Amino acid sequence: MSEIFYHPIGLVENTFQESGNPKKMRNSISELVLDEKFLPALDGLERFKHLVVIYHLDRSVGYKDRVHPMGDLSIPKRGVLATRSPCRPNPIGLTVVEILEIRGNKIKVTGLDALSGTPILDIKPYEEHFDSPLGLEKERNPDYRPTDR
Repeated sequence: MSEIFYHPIGLVENTFQESGNPKKMRNSISELVLDEKFLPALDGLERFKHLVVIYHLDRSVGYKDRVHPMGDLSIPKRGVLATRSPCRPNPIGLTVVEILEIRGNKIKVTGLDALSGTPILDIKPYEEHFDSPLGLEKERNPDYRPTDR
């Protein structure tokens, strides 16, 4: 396979310098600071309430095929691709966040589980009919009612 190269569009700023409690991180506020050259690319983003943030897990070191989910030893190991572990074959993170404020090239969000200084690869508006399995089901079948498996 050929190599793939990405160039960050910005960096995450928050109070988290090292991995810790992902739930605590997701309940905090972060700022997505984009390179100013992308300011025109933000036009129209204010119409959305949520974003999908795609970022490089730059402090992730290697991975194991099987891990304990959330690092909890009481949970049986499973394949790393069946977890949200940051240590993955390709260290790419993806999180849906809520937009709190947009000021120029800075987007204040809540719900992000990335460390301060994490390179942002891309952002996209979250749209239920594209990004949610429920949205897809509703599109295919307007009478769809979600049920637990």
